[in-house]
Amino acid sequence: MKHIFFDIDGTLVGQHKQVTKKTIEGIKEAQKRGHKAYICTGRAPISIDHQIQQIGFDGIISSAGGFVCVGDTYIYENFINQYILSEVIILFTNRKIQFSLETKEALYQTLGVRGFFEKKYASIASDNLELARFLDVVRYPVSQFDILTTPVTKVCFIAEDKMAFYNIVKYLQEFFIIVIFSKEEDEYINGEIILKNCTKGDGMKRILDHVGGHIQDTIAFGNSMNDYHLIASANYGVVSEFAPPKLLAIADDTFIDPDKDGIYVSLKKLNII
Repeated sequence: MKHIFFDIDGTLVGQHKQVTKKTIEGIKEAQKRGHKAYICTGRAPISIDHQIQQIGFDGIISSAGGFVCVGDTYIYENFINQYILSEVIILFTNRKIQFSLETKEALYQTLGVRGFFEKKYASIASDNLELARFLDVVRYPVSQFDILTTPVTKVCFIAEDKMAFYNIVKYLQEFFIIVIFSKEEDEYINGEIILKNCTKGDGMKRILDHVGGHIQDTIAFGNSMNDYHLIASANYGVVSEFAPPKLLAIADDTFIDPDKDGIYVSLKKLNII
């Protein structure tokens, strides 16, 4: 029996934002053959599409490791210390870095995010699916966020002034893993900060510990740098053929465009189905 972990954006879904019929069939066939299938996404629980949930996964790792669910039960939840979070908010606000606070039930976003896309960046969202997630779901303004009552597990950011972000990296690195999704040549920088020891790879290990699985029986699929720890930790890692060079360097194989049944083709190639 294999434990198979699937990222969503750029892995299960491509630019069409739908899991293909073949890929759904492949995942369900793998489960019928006795394998376990899990979502392992950077999305918050509230941001996971109904179509994806309906597939019937055996568990879900969300917020890049912040939440871990097996069946219908959350076995792990991790939140940023309120004092550290307040410092992050101040750092981002003072440097005009736009951000989104991810909680279990909702997302809170600075007003400048919409202006960022309206100004000149909306056209690039289709090529940067992690950036496109800023537009995917209903979000509340940060003004409605109460730091005393609402725990946050992860923070996403967009900085038009790249140096403004680079100047605060030294403060963020003490507590967070910084994941960058944009390319070096982009005029902006976008990514997310994840608490240390709370990556997708850590989420995978927590599921294995819970169900009594073994790392040698794991297969992981991903496409971006927040999948790095997942791919590095899994026994066999498969990444998008368009993945960043650092991710391709540690992968065992690649998959083609998810809109062209990339995951289904890969599952066949691995004799999972």
